[in-house]
Amino acid sequence: MAISEERLQLLLPKRLKITLQEKARRMGLSVGEYVRRVVEKDLNESHAGQSGICFPFGQTPIHTGRKRGSVDHNRPE
Repeated sequence: MAISEERLQLLLPKRLKITLQEKARRMGLSVGEYVRRVVEKDLNESHAGQSGICFPFGQTPIHTGRKRGSVDHNRPE
């Protein structure tokens, strides 16, 4: 049975990336598997009401007036 997966590119500060790689290695996991486990755990806890913040961007988007989305998100107006 095929597993459907999506690619995610994540930019991290160099020190955080190195720490992440070291932690995954100590646990005997790839960085990808470690990140998947952390994200899944956090999402499961959020659904159980234990932690997390719900950002309703999907249900009620914030309208900023910008037309180009993430293309201009870090540029001064």
